[in-house]
Amino acid sequence: MGGLAASEVSDVYRRYGVVLGRRARLFLRDDALAQDAVQEFLTMLLRRGEGMRDAESPWRWMCRAMDRVCLDLLRRSKRSRDAMPLDDLDRVGPAPGVDAADRRAVLQSLERLNEQEQAIAIGVFVDGMSQGEVAAELGLSRVTVNKYVQRIRAELIEQLESNPSLPTEEPS
Repeated sequence: MGGLAASEVSDVYRRYGVVLGRRARLFLRDDALAQDAVQEFLTMLLRRGEGMRDAESPWRWMCRAMDRVCLDLLRRSKRSRDAMPLDDLDRVGPAPGVDAADRRAVLQSLERLNEQEQAIAIGVFVDGMSQGEVAAELGLSRVTVNKYVQRIRAELIEQLESNPSLPTEEPS
């Protein structure tokens, strides 16, 4: 599989660079590492980004590719992540309709998960992928992904319930 032309990669960066960088910062919790991730993502597009053209959803394809780049950087760096405050990482804040306290609790809970669990949580809870899509993406069975999702959900509920400053009611 080939890559995209330089002009196509430039267009991707111009249109999506800011949001992909934001995604990387939230995932990696490190500005410099996030910048590296965006650069690696763009390089990957030049070398083997042709799959984006054929993707049913190019945005989803880019998100998955960026997540893989971030996971690869974490594996290679073997650094413990000293988490930066979310306010420093994401000056934009949550998307409209997303409760800031809930978002903070979810992002903080990601810190406690291993890399594979993070990829599952981001795929299911952030990107809205089905468990089958996540399973195919990560090379796992759907049953395995379901077990992870149930455990991650239970841990998040426990964390929310144990923190009285966070909302525990369903939005109406």
